[in-house]
Amino acid sequence: MYHEVHRQHREGLKPAQIARELVMDRRTVKKYLAMSEEEYEHFIDNQTRRQRVLTPYESFVRTRLEHCPEASSAQVHDWLKECYDDFIEVDEKTVFNFVLHVRSKYGIPKSFDHRDFEKVPEHPYGQQTQVDFGEYNMTTDEGGRKRIYYISFVLSRSRMKYSYYSERPFTTRKVIIAHEAAIAYFGGITTEFVYDQDTLMLVAENYGDLIMTEAFRSYAEYRGFQLHFCRKSDPQSKGKVENVVKYVKYNFLRGRIFIDIEILQGEGLAWLNRTANAKVHSTTKKVPHEEWLIERNYLLPVSGSFKVENVKNEHAVSKDNVVTYKGNFYRVPRGTYHPPKTRVQLEHTDDDQLIIYNAEGKVIATHSIYPGKGKTVGGTHYKRELAERIDELIDGISNQFTDPAMVIGYCQQIRKDKPRYIRDQLGIIKRLLKHHPLEIVEQAVIFCSENKILSAKDLESVVKRELMQRSQEDTLEEPITIKTINQTAHKIIPDKSDISDYQSLMN
Repeated sequence: MYHEVHRQHREGLKPAQIARELVMDRRTVKKYLAMSEEEYEHFIDNQTRRQRVLTPYESFVRTRLEHCPEASSAQVHDWLKECYDDFIEVDEKTVFNFVLHVRSKYGIPKSFDHRDFEKVPEHPYGQQTQVDFGEYNMTTDEGGRKRIYYISFVLSRSRMKYSYYSERPFTTRKVIIAHEAAIAYFGGITTEFVYDQDTLMLVAENYGDLIMTEAFRSYAEYRGFQLHFCRKSDPQSKGKVENVVKYVKYNFLRGRIFIDIEILQGEGLAWLNRTANAKVHSTTKKVPHEEWLIERNYLLPVSGSFKVENVKNEHAVSKDNVVTYKGNFYRVPRGTYHPPKTRVQLEHTDDDQLIIYNAEGKVIATHSIYPGKGKTVGGTHYKRELAERIDELIDGISNQFTDPAMVIGYCQQIRKDKPRYIRDQLGIIKRLLKHHPLEIVEQAVIFCSENKILSAKDLESVVKRELMQRSQEDTLEEPITIKTINQTAHKIIPDKSDISDYQSLMN
C-alpha cells in the first residue's frame, strides 16, 4: 500500500484522488507520502504488534461489509450495537478506523455512485439565461447577523452576470421584479431561461408535465421567453449559474458589512462591473463584458412594462382551511377549501401583513406575519365568517314567526348559553318548524323564553307535549258511552289539561 501510494503520487495524482482510488483516508495518504521507506517499515512493525480494540468483531464486520459494500462506518457501528448486547463503548472514530482496516485487509472497497458527464458545447449568443437562488449570513454594522437572500442570473454564452438582493425570502412578485432588473441590466432577453423546480415558479410536476404558478406563467408569456426547468437532483444542467451563486457568496458577500439593502445592491452592481464581469473567465478564457458586447446584439428587445404590483403568490388551502406560509399556518374562513384542490393568492406587504385573496381576487383574510414557526395564526376572519353565518341562520328562522324579535332574542340567549352547539340548537328549531304547525312551535318558544328554558331539546319536548294535549282534546270532544253490567249508561267527560299544569311543574 505504501509503494502504491507513492507510485500514484509520482504519476501526478493528488492525495484526495489517491484516497478515493485506494479507499483510504486522505490524512493516511499524506502520512504515507511524508514517510521514508525505513520509517514506514518501523510503522508497520508497530502496527502489527498493536491489538485493536474491535478485533473480536472483525469476522462480523467483514461479513457485513461483503454483503453490503456501500455501508458506512456509522451503519457498522449501529449493527454492532444491535447484534451485541455487551458491545463496548467506543468512539465513532475508532469504528471508522476499524472499518477502513477491514476494508483494506480483505479488499472490500466502498462502492460509489458514478455518473458519466461530458462537456456540452457552448450555447449560441442570445439563446440561454440560467437563474438560481442563494443566501448568506452577513455581519451587520451593529455587530449582529443578517441573513441575505439573492437571485443570480448569467448569460450562458458570454457569462455576463447579475444578482438581485433581498432582506426577506423571495416571493413570486419579487422574483419577477428581479427578472425585470436583470433584463434591464443585460439590455435584452434570451430566448430561454433555465431554472430549478422552485415552488415560486412551479405548482407541481407530474412525470414531466410541469404546472406553473399563474403569476409566473403570465409573466413569461408577456415577456415571450421559453422556460426550461431542470430535473430534480440534476444541478449539472445549470452548472454555470451554480458557480455564479458560489462566486457571489464567497467573493462578494463574505467579509462584507451589511448596512441596508439599497447600499448592498449598489455595492453588488459596482462589484459586477469592477470584478465579476471584468475579469477573464476561467473556462472561456474571455472577459464576460467583452463577450456581452457581442451577445447583446442577439438579445430580444424589451417592450412594454409588466405591472408587477398585480402579482401575488399562489398557495394551496388545506382541508382544515389554513394556508401554510413560511412555517406557520394562517386561517381562512371556513368553507374556503373545496375538494379536490383549492388555491388562494397571498400578498406579503412591506409592513409584514399577509393578505389572502380567493380565486376571484376578493380579500378573505388578513393576518400579521408571525416571526417564528409552527404557530396557527389568526382566527378573526374565520370567527367573523362563522358568526355571520349563524346570524343569517337566526334571521332565517325568526322571519317565519309572527314575532321575529322575540325569536331572535330567544335564539341569542341559547347562543350565549351554548356557544359551541348553537348550530345544532338552531338545526333542531328548523326541524320543528318543518314538521309541526307554526302556531304550536311559536307557543312553545314563548313559553321557553319566559321560563328561561335555553335548550332546543327542551323546546322540542314542550312542542310534543302541546301536540299530545291537542290530540287528546280532539279525541275526547264527543262524550264516551260506556255500557255497564246493569246496562246503565254514563256520560263521562274527562278533565282537560292545560299548559299551565306543565308550567307549574317546571316552576
